[in-house]
Amino acid sequence: MNKTALIILSLLTTSALAKVRDQGEVTFENRVFERDNNNLTYDDNFALYARAQVEFEEGSVKGVLSAYGRADSKDRERNQYIIEDAYGAYTFGESEDFKIVAGWKLFNWSSLEAFHPADVVNSKNYDGEIENLEKKGELTLEAQYVVGQGTLNLYYWPRVENPVYPSTRSRTGVNFGVPFKDPVWVNGNDAGTNSKWQPQYGVRFNQTVEDLDFSVHFLDHFDRSNPMVGYTFGTQLGAVEVPADPTDFRPHFYRVQEVGGTMTYAYDSALFKLEGSVRFFENEFKTLIPLTTTTFVRDAPEDHSEVAFGYEQVLSFEEIDHEITLIFEVSSIFGVSKDKRRRLGTFQRDALLGMRYNFNDTMGSELFTSIIQDLEYSDERLVNISFTRRLSDNWKYQTGLRVYQAKERGFYGMQIFKGDSYAFLNISRFF
Repeated sequence: MNKTALIILSLLTTSALAKVRDQGEVTFENRVFERDNNNLTYDDNFALYARAQVEFEEGSVKGVLSAYGRADSKDRERNQYIIEDAYGAYTFGESEDFKIVAGWKLFNWSSLEAFHPADVVNSKNYDGEIENLEKKGELTLEAQYVVGQGTLNLYYWPRVENPVYPSTRSRTGVNFGVPFKDPVWVNGNDAGTNSKWQPQYGVRFNQTVEDLDFSVHFLDHFDRSNPMVGYTFGTQLGAVEVPADPTDFRPHFYRVQEVGGTMTYAYDSALFKLEGSVRFFENEFKTLIPLTTTTFVRDAPEDHSEVAFGYEQVLSFEEIDHEITLIFEVSSIFGVSKDKRRRLGTFQRDALLGMRYNFNDTMGSELFTSIIQDLEYSDERLVNISFTRRLSDNWKYQTGLRVYQAKERGFYGMQIFKGDSYAFLNISRFF
């Protein structure tokens, strides 16, 4: 049996063998990109995606396992098996106020549609919708204490997970010509390491007060949101650094101390959302090049803050029993220059206008459309439209179009995706 078949079969049997609450899905994914007249890239993808989730609960003990796999008919590097959750939890105390969690876990600390400055714990799969990327579970030891209508959580992450980057033949990002190798984790002023065993820490407090939900957190971790990509080592020719190995192309991730939080306030049929973070990096680090006496300096990302605001308004039409949700979001990075802000993220200063039209019919038909406009570079935007509908109790399809617009192709913002617009059709079977 080949690797592709094993990926799909393992997820399906995980769901089938579950003793208690289990669910899963199999999705046939199809993407067709606009032609780029490049024989080295794939203008379409047909993939089989499978996901299974199993939950077991007996008294004070709970176990959760969820994973997904994807097998692509062309791009072998999209063939993946990724653990999302694989943890056990034990609740104790006179009022069951304490809980200990150990294992791989996903964290969802954002409620915004496209901008997520506080949702920074998990590594991501960058072959997807840039505003809502798939995540990888992080090995976690967590202690939780119930406080009022919320919790206080302490986290220890002993290991970092490598992000997943598109292959050099993919149409979902800049083609650098050579694939990324394992990331470099830069801890303080050292030269960095490829070892995934890097301790990280965090604390988070969340609370509900009537119609207000809020949270605050502090993290000492590696920032997976803003990699600096480059060659690990080089030789010095005068004032020019020359890579010793031009195929040794790696993202560099830096340790950062981060303070952030989220807020959601419900008022009548409206929702107000606020999310942000402040990040403090090491200023620089030095590397001693092997076999030479040359020392050179690479700058780390500069300290900065990121804030996003969202507003949602629900409009109901009782005559036809339809419902519209209007969405507005705006996000910005502060504390650095315009050029450096552009290097820190795809959405360095952007706004979203969107609409979700719910037909409220028996098949759950829903139309979603949005535009994300760069507020500093007016020629860059992302237009997204999708339609979702059930075919039966177990089958559903989603089809749509994503259009990237930019003046020229480059390494920042929507420039990365210029010429990579695509249409898609996904057909899912749920179990």
